[in-house]
Amino acid sequence: MKQEYITKVSFFTGHKYLDDLINHIYLNGITSFEEQDNSVILYLKPEEASEIINNVAVNFKSGNLDISVEHIKNRNWNEEWQKSIEPIFIGKRLVVYPTWKRIEVKNYKDYIKIQIDPKMAFGTGHNETTQLVLELMLKYINKKDKYLLDFGCGTGILAIAGVKMGILKAIANDTDIDSIDSAIENFKLNRVFGKIKLYRNTISDLSESGFNVICANIISSVIKENLDYMFEKLKCNGKLFLSGILRKEERNLINFLNKKRFSVLEIIRKSEWIGVYAVKDISK
Repeated sequence: MKQEYITKVSFFTGHKYLDDLINHIYLNGITSFEEQDNSVILYLKPEEASEIINNVAVNFKSGNLDISVEHIKNRNWNEEWQKSIEPIFIGKRLVVYPTWKRIEVKNYKDYIKIQIDPKMAFGTGHNETTQLVLELMLKYINKKDKYLLDFGCGTGILAIAGVKMGILKAIANDTDIDSIDSAIENFKLNRVFGKIKLYRNTISDLSESGFNVICANIISSVIKENLDYMFEKLKCNGKLFLSGILRKEERNLINFLNKKRFSVLEIIRKSEWIGVYAVKDISK
């Protein structure tokens, strides 16, 4: 029998802490939720709500957390959530969309189309950081670029995008098993599975090198820790596309890239994030 009432729980935090909040929610086994500017909304069975609220409240240490709880009439919340997910357009060349919006984007014949069904809410195209990297890739990847690494691939969206932009072969890696499972699903969904080799490991464990392009949409501390590996694995003048970097970290990161013999050619900004395009410069 369908439950008459359901518990709506809204978690509010600062925008820069939203990804951390989503990770904590995911650790509680919640994979369907509504993400807004500064909040995440869950629709839960009343009997499970208290435990989940308590677990998130106790373990979330990143920033302030406000919680709102309402008991409301039950509806098909998954269907309601799906209605809120719209296709994301990057310039006039690429669109990222969930499978249930397939008909809606059918007429965009000249666009690169990427299907990603939001689950963990990162690497879906709805995050500013993903959009920044995609925008830079569209602008700078060309026919000479044949070999790409998507470092810390998450959903695999950047590897998929690279292949659909003309990359002949891609490597994608991540250490998280859920990301690996998600990437496999998305590679098959986008019919690029045979062109992308997927590893569950770190960049230091990769034997492959000689990449024309490396993409990394991860936090700046991980970028810094692994820049030497990225430099080593890129060809001379190889292209590096980065995001996951806050605006306030911009100057520090540019200096760090220069120190590691990368030349920064463009920085673009969206909300509080930046996207970086740099090349390996052995003349430094």
